Order: sequence, then structure tokens, then C-alpha cells
Amino acid sequence: MARTLALLLFLLPTLAQEALSPLKDHPLAQQAKALLQAAAKALEAQTSPLALNVQGNYARLGYECTPPSLCQGLPATGGSLTLALVLTPFPFGEVQDSVERARIAHRRAELGYRRTLTALQAQAVAAYGRYQLALLGEKLAQKGAELARAALEAARKRQANPKELREAELALKEAENRLLEAQKNGELARKGAEGLVDLTQPLPEIPPPRGTTPLSLEEARLGLLEAQIAHMSALRTLLPEVKASYLRYPSGNDTLALSLSSRTLQPTLAYTRQDPAQGPTVLPGGGSYRTLEEMRLSLSLTLSPGLFAALEAAEAQVRGAEEALKAAEMQARLQEETLKNALVALSMALDLARLRREAQERALAETKRRLELGLESPLALLQAELSLLQAELALAQAESDLRNKWMELYQFYGELLPEVIP
Repeated sequence: MARTLALLLFLLPTLAQEALSPLKDHPLAQQAKALLQAAAKALEAQTSPLALNVQGNYARLGYECTPPSLCQGLPATGGSLTLALVLTPFPFGEVQDSVERARIAHRRAELGYRRTLTALQAQAVAAYGRYQLALLGEKLAQKGAELARAALEAARKRQANPKELREAELALKEAENRLLEAQKNGELARKGAEGLVDLTQPLPEIPPPRGTTPLSLEEARLGLLEAQIAHMSALRTLLPEVKASYLRYPSGNDTLALSLSSRTLQPTLAYTRQDPAQGPTVLPGGGSYRTLEEMRLSLSLTLSPGLFAALEAAEAQVRGAEEALKAAEMQARLQEETLKNALVALSMALDLARLRREAQERALAETKRRLELGLESPLALLQAELSLLQAELALAQAESDLRNKWMELYQFYGELLPEVIP
């Protein structure tokens, strides 16, 4: 339980950032958290050092007596109550298998928790980028409509021919339609970001991930561990089972027992109270005796073709899990190289987009100076502003693509964004 809380305290602070704060309340995040807590409780249950068992029995008795009057003195009912305490000083055998399976299930829940949160985190970053692109697209569409409107007014002032006027009116209509579409896209992008990211806050910078073990590789290793546990369990069924017990009878009603099995090495202490009492054994020649203590030792061995077939199946599962791990390692290396190469290409595209925006900024500044000198028209200024907006949109797209690719790498490793102050 302490390990689970430590994991939650390590993971959740990264979601406490301003822009990504809605993620902690997302239904999928809450579901993954609940599954992790359930797995932690299941592991805690398997590692419990003791267990108490209570068992009761009741019976109605019928007799055939010779002479019949003897039946009148016999009890009509019988019953017993047993209290047993099962101790687990250390996990062994079947108990150890159960503990290891619970530990693997808990580890899978941890991986599932990380997988869910990194997926939500990637969705949030992508939604934030789509919304920013939608805002820039709407701004670009507004500038395009402004330019088309100014072009139509200029055509009317210079008394252009009817064909040019029709083309200018059609261009304005198309620009207005693009503006309406851009506004709808902005609304859809805003709705798509609800519950994932706070659009009123700046998105934190995304640093490179630490580069831990990929999630797929960790899951393949867990699969191999499960196969190895199943193999050991199948092998154990072929070994003889030895049971030892010591019983003490303080009275005819009471029984104290201590038992141990080689399959689990779990000492079991039991106390049984029965009614009617166990009477002494009467000897034919006179006299009687009562057992005070008893030591039992039993050995059982089961051999069948099915058990050997199960062992061979478990061995095959181990070999399959080993090959699956090798395949996961190869796939992980390939995927990692592919992602890193894509990051390099996107970084180069981002640098180029920045250069193009800088070039458009210089072009806009030159157009303004030429306009002040009377060497350019207001339409040229609007066109330069539109070109700059297009360069800014291309730059924002390149930044979003790079962020999304970084988030793919975060998902690949199952890492969360570190705590960053915007």
C-alpha cells in the first residue's frame, strides 16, 4: 500500500500544472487509479501473515439399539466448532506463487495507470495545439476576408470591368465562407479540449523524456515472469506432498492440532470443541483407554500423463514468453529510433518555419516603409500581413507536430511530464 501511495504522489503532481490540471479529474484517470488501488489491496491480501478460519458442524443422529432401551441414553444431535489460525511466516510454494501473481497484477496495474495518464496527457497537448491552430486559422481567415473586401472596394473605385468585379465578389464570398468554417473549427477544438486541458492557461514546455524502459518491454517481462511461475507450479505438482500433524486431546470434548504441508509450509493451529464428547474405548476383557496425543505423517504422490503434458505446456509457454520478450526488445529499439528520427526531422522543419516567419516579418516591415513612401498600396500591406499570418500558422503547426511527437515518445516510455511552471 505504501508503494502505491508513493507512486501516486510521484505521478499526480505532474498533473497539478495549470494547463493540465483537468486531467486528474478525468474519468479514465480515476478508473486507472481505482484499478491500481484494487491491485494494491489484492497484493496486501495475499501477503497477509495470518488468517482465521471458523467452521461449525451440526448433525441429527439416529440409532438401532439392542436392547431398544439403550437408545434412550444416546444423544439425538451432535455438533462441533473449529477455530483454525493459519500462519504465513514466509511465502513458499503455492503461497509464493499467489503472492508473485498478485505482485505481477499490481505491476500491470501500475503500467496501466501510466499508460492511461500518458495517453490522456498526449491528448491534452494535442487538443491544446489544435485549439491554438484553430485560433490562428480564424485570425488568418479574418485577414483573408479583410483583404478580399479591400480588393473588391479597390476594383469598384477604379471601375473595373464586370468580370473582375464578379471575381472579386466571388473571392469575398469564399473568404467569408472560410471565416465561418474557421469559427466552427475553433468551437469544435474548444469542445474537444474540455476535460483535458485548461485553454486559458499556457501550456508548459515539454522537455525530453528521461528515457526509461519502454512500457511494451516491461509488459513483455511480466509475461515471462507469469510463464515461469506457471512452469514452477506445474513442476511442483509432480513432487510428492508431505503432511505432518500433531493432535492433542485434553478431554473428550476438546482437540488441539498443529499441522504443516510441504506445499505451502503454513503452520495451522486449530482448536475443536465437539459435543457429544468422545468417550474412552472400552476393552472386551474389561478396562478402557483414551488417546491423549497423536502424531500423523502422510505422503501423497499423483502421477498421470496429464500432469506431464501440463508441464510440457508450461515449458512451451516459457519459451514463447522468452521469444516474445526478444521480439519486444527488437520492436522497442526500432520504434525508439523511428521516433527519434522523426523528432530530428520535425525539429528541422520547425527551424525552417521560424526562418520563414522571420522572412515574412522583414517583408512586412519593408512593405510598411514602402507604403509610407507611397511606393506600395494598402492592398500590398494587407497581403504582407496575410503572408505573415500564414507563416505564423505554419510555425504553430510545426511546433504542434513536434510537441505531439514528443508526447508519442513519452507514451512509448510511459513517462509523465515533469512539474514545469508556465
